[in-house]
Amino acid sequence: MDLASRTTARFIEVLARQQRLDYAEERVRQAERTRSEVATWVSAARNPESDLQAAEIALAEVELARETAQHELASARMTLAASWGALTPDFGSVVGDLQALPPVESFETLAARLSMTPELWASRLQANTISARRRIAEARAKPDIDLSLGVRRMEAFNDQGLVMSISVPLGSRKRSGYSIAQADAELIALEARRDAERFERHQVLFDTYQELMHARHEAETLRTRMLPMAEDALVNTRRGFEAGRFSFISLAQAQRTLFDLNQRTVEAAARYHLLLVEVERLTATVEDMTP
Repeated sequence: MDLASRTTARFIEVLARQQRLDYAEERVRQAERTRSEVATWVSAARNPESDLQAAEIALAEVELARETAQHELASARMTLAASWGALTPDFGSVVGDLQALPPVESFETLAARLSMTPELWASRLQANTISARRRIAEARAKPDIDLSLGVRRMEAFNDQGLVMSISVPLGSRKRSGYSIAQADAELIALEARRDAERFERHQVLFDTYQELMHARHEAETLRTRMLPMAEDALVNTRRGFEAGRFSFISLAQAQRTLFDLNQRTVEAAARYHLLLVEVERLTATVEDMTP
């Protein structure tokens, strides 16, 4: 389960970095177009030389951001390929929709699954083994008295006699008592560890679930409310810039705002999917892992 979760998480990282690179490349194309426009207007004495310098700085900045995104994607692809033992990525672009956020069950439903996890199942099996060992020790603690009867010929008296033999093992009761005490101590320690692990897993699940819900809310708010407003703001700012009503700084700010919101949307959606993978790992049951 851990291997599957780790591979899924790496796939999500590749998908997210692909989208980040797509946005970075779009931003470069946008900055190149803006720089060309500003250069034309500076040549026509419509805009000051400082606007062209600012546009060139903005272009260099987004080109650096694109290069960073390329390196991050290359690293993520290499990490994903290593999941199945490949030294280099043996696949093209991965396909998926980060913005499709699958629903998740309620926390109470998920928490109920914690009692069926493989770790607790293994702990129960271990407890059963210790209990069986204790029962064996209890059985051995009862002395096995060996009683035998026989007839012996007594030549001295020219007669026969009845002979009874009793055999009692020495020391076995004491050794079995130690074994019983040891088993009892192991059961107590095992139960304490199991309770501590269950409480810790419950807390981890609660914290992860809260982060999951927050990531979903953030991704949906960005996509449905903030991004549409930023897109409208950029359209209006560009129109005003082209009409000479807004400065280049206003246009650059509107472009950066939209770019940053796109990046945040990708990050929030990717975080949701990664947290969902973690929730599924924490609540996986023995039945889930049975082919």
